[in-house]
Amino acid sequence: MLGKGPNNNDTVWCRLIAPGFPDTRTCLLHQKLQMLNVCVERRVQREALGNRKQQQQQQQQQLSDEDDEEDDDGEFYDCDEPTSSGGSPSRAVLSLKPEGRLKRLGEQHLLDEPEEFLYIPETQEPVPKTEDQLHDDAEVMLQLGPGSGLSTQMMCTSLLSDMEAFKAANPRGKMEDFIRWYSPKDWEEVQDESGQTTHQLSVRMTTEGNTWQKVWQQAQAVPVARQRRLFDDTNEALKVLHYLETRIMGEIYALTVMPALHTAILKLIDIYSNAHVEDIFSAHIEELLNDLCRLSRAQSNEVPNVEAFISNLAELERRFYQFKCFERLAGYPKRSNQSQVKRQFEEILKNENCCTIVNKKQAATSDIVSGGGSLYDILSPKLQQDISNRLISKDYVIRLDGDTKATEKGLYLGPQFMRAIVTGDKLRLCGAFTESTTFV
Repeated sequence: MLGKGPNNNDTVWCRLIAPGFPDTRTCLLHQKLQMLNVCVERRVQREALGNRKQQQQQQQQQLSDEDDEEDDDGEFYDCDEPTSSGGSPSRAVLSLKPEGRLKRLGEQHLLDEPEEFLYIPETQEPVPKTEDQLHDDAEVMLQLGPGSGLSTQMMCTSLLSDMEAFKAANPRGKMEDFIRWYSPKDWEEVQDESGQTTHQLSVRMTTEGNTWQKVWQQAQAVPVARQRRLFDDTNEALKVLHYLETRIMGEIYALTVMPALHTAILKLIDIYSNAHVEDIFSAHIEELLNDLCRLSRAQSNEVPNVEAFISNLAELERRFYQFKCFERLAGYPKRSNQSQVKRQFEEILKNENCCTIVNKKQAATSDIVSGGGSLYDILSPKLQQDISNRLISKDYVIRLDGDTKATEKGLYLGPQFMRAIVTGDKLRLCGAFTESTTFV
């Protein structure tokens, strides 16, 4: 469902979709809509940040213009001749000017500059990916192999961005300082020979040819404001729209059938919850959810076969209305309580639609329903009334074919037939019998 943003602007959002990054535990359609929302959110944030920066620049420009007007009548002095010294000290200071600082990392200081605090840099947000994108990346990594430079670049794109932002925020910092913030577990505490406690990088970080060290050497001091975006929200949004537009009918069915079935299960759970019978059907619901999860994760290009699942879902719905009928038949709520009705119905589910309505143990412990009388006392008059008003007739038929073995011995036993009809308390019998007959 599409709708405008919270400020009723022209931004279009996908409503009724869980916020945040694409959740790989959900269906692919939900992930795509989540990705579309993330793209819209990033675009709105980026434009708002750009507007704020533009306003700040305009204010600074106005202040600088006012200062220039005030300094027009000031005194001027000749500058000294430039000295032939090696390098400009002002340029050296500017090159070490920190940029993109977010906040201090507690009270920690740089290792080489004990008087300078360690700052957490402003970094780019993680790149969201849907399940199919993660699968494509994994296939590319397998094809390239672990020693490929392109595979290393794909894995370390976010790491390189964070290292560049850290170097910009801490110009005098080194890799050990970065590890203290980025991966504290790799900054291990050890004791030297004299028993003093020191810290050092873990073996994972000091191994020859370590990827972290290579990326650290490649990283330049670039604040996040001047970095290339890791996540192009416009391009990713167009990818999502193109994906949805180019689906054929079979793919649309595969994308929507699982969410529709899951919605049906959620609706059934809501019905059970309102009727306070979720404890009876909880095991069956859990089994249905597991079956649906297995169907949704099937790695096959064919359309999933959901006929058996739909049959089980329909059977579970039928069981609920069977319970409501049994509940009304038992006189709930005036002549019976729900706990006993549930207990009897659970027995019906376990024993193939059969339950015991006369229980001597329950009668001995006075476990009777509210209003007096057992479930048998409630159901027996109704059953007797049904038998008297609507007679139930049952037929029993016995058939016997001719005995060929007896014929070989010189005897002949023809087919025999007998039928018993039971209607209420009456019994009627009829039969057709044959005898050995010799034709001359």
